[in-house]
Amino acid sequence: MMEPLLLGHVIIFALSAIACVAAIPQARKIQHPGTREGFIVFLGSVALWSGGYIGYLIAPTRPAKIAFYILGFVVAFVAVGSWLYFCAAYTGRPPRHTPFRNLILGTFLLFTALKITNPLHNLYFTTEWVTEPFPHLVIHHELLYWIVLGLSYAAITVGFFVLMERFYHTGSDSRPLVVLVGLSGLPALATILGSRVDWLLPLMYEPPGVALFAVGTLFFYRQRFEAIRLTGESDKPAIFLDQESCIRDYNQAARRLFPELEESFGKPLDAVNPALAEHLTKQDVLSIPRDDGTRYYDVSSTPFLAGEVMTGQLVTVSDVTERESYRKRLEEKTNQLEALNRVVRHDIRNDMTVIHGWAEILENHIDEDGEDALNRVLQKSRHVIQITEVARDFVESLSDDGTAELEEIELQPILDAELATVRDSFSNAQFQVSGELPNVSVQANEMISSVFRNILENAVRHNDKETPEITVTSEVEMGTVRIRIADNGPGIPDNQKEQIFGKGEKGLDSPGSGIGLYLVHLLTDQFGGEVWVEDNDPNGSVFVVELPIHMPSNKAS
Repeated sequence: MMEPLLLGHVIIFALSAIACVAAIPQARKIQHPGTREGFIVFLGSVALWSGGYIGYLIAPTRPAKIAFYILGFVVAFVAVGSWLYFCAAYTGRPPRHTPFRNLILGTFLLFTALKITNPLHNLYFTTEWVTEPFPHLVIHHELLYWIVLGLSYAAITVGFFVLMERFYHTGSDSRPLVVLVGLSGLPALATILGSRVDWLLPLMYEPPGVALFAVGTLFFYRQRFEAIRLTGESDKPAIFLDQESCIRDYNQAARRLFPELEESFGKPLDAVNPALAEHLTKQDVLSIPRDDGTRYYDVSSTPFLAGEVMTGQLVTVSDVTERESYRKRLEEKTNQLEALNRVVRHDIRNDMTVIHGWAEILENHIDEDGEDALNRVLQKSRHVIQITEVARDFVESLSDDGTAELEEIELQPILDAELATVRDSFSNAQFQVSGELPNVSVQANEMISSVFRNILENAVRHNDKETPEITVTSEVEMGTVRIRIADNGPGIPDNQKEQIFGKGEKGLDSPGSGIGLYLVHLLTDQFGGEVWVEDNDPNGSVFVVELPIHMPSNKAS
């Protein structure tokens, strides 16, 4: 049965190896090739380093223990090299172009050879078989070990420095990385105290700390580093530019979309892709012809700041082909609506006006039996003419895209004219004004007449009384004017008071909503006003139109 202390050491190193191996699939998702390669090798070497120590602890023979220890010893050096490779690739320093690369490689091979041949010269370590606290092979580290260990930590520190430098120049939060460094350094104390504490073996305990750092850095990389490296999980093409708008990095999505980015490091963006550079300051979309048709993209830029100084910018390209296609379909429908508007205004309305005119001529030429039929024809023809006017106004309001040109409009003449029109059209109804109509001007346009015409006509058409009674009142206060149009009809239930205007998501499909009241809502909104309905006393409804009063200092919007 394995001694508890030995078992504890095996478990610690085994967990370190398992954690690193389990993290490799996540590391493979890193988009940037150099960064991905460096980090995968870093995780793998730490796993092998831990595995070498496991073999050293449980191998049955002395030669096997020494062989496993040397394996872990050598792989530890690989871990240092892969860490530096990762840091260089991440910060935009191509590892394959590192100064003194051959000298560094030669030094690595020399120390590796000395580690492998240690049984011949014992410059790194010597061994001794002991029985306390359990039978095991003790490693006594010699001077060269501590020299190489110091050089390794110096190299690791260089990697941390270049990372911190990048974080500093991008203004990013480096505190999580500092915490990881602190946690990973704790096992180094166990290494130093290994020969002085009974329950510690004279080993390098760095693998658990490095494994913790590696896995923690991978998580941190995916959460923070990726935003800086521009190679995160997002599928959006991204390009990192420096202060001079020169290309410093890009992700794989950007390279696929813009093949000319290949080998473009250090070149100005406007020299590599003038159209993309131009759209950094333009508001329209970037169109790119593809085999499957033209694609459309929004180009946005996010600056990186160090204090108040911009050290670079992240250019993100978003595919908006679906949105742009939808906009083009809307534009086509708008053109179709305008064509329909011309048909309604010129063809249908003109023909109905002719029909109504001939029907009026017939009034003095028919007998008593035909009077009812003629009255129905006249009534329906007037109704069709009114519908064409509403449809015309509705289409014109839509073609304004919600941004109407407003001007000063005197309200009283508009109300007088619309009241006169409905009195002529609905002889069976009574229209009266309580008090005086407001002598003010509002910010609107000529379509304001449609607002009051539709409310007045609606008050008659949906009235269940034999004699509809409509009363118009007004009030002026706090820079606004309110026109209240009350009727004696059946009233409107509370749960339909907003739906009748087609507000919210239902639009024209709202229960009880007609195109006329929907038009009222659209127009009052364009004029900066509101419309709502209240209960009348004792019965009926009150439509309230509130509009801002035109002031001399107001500018047309």
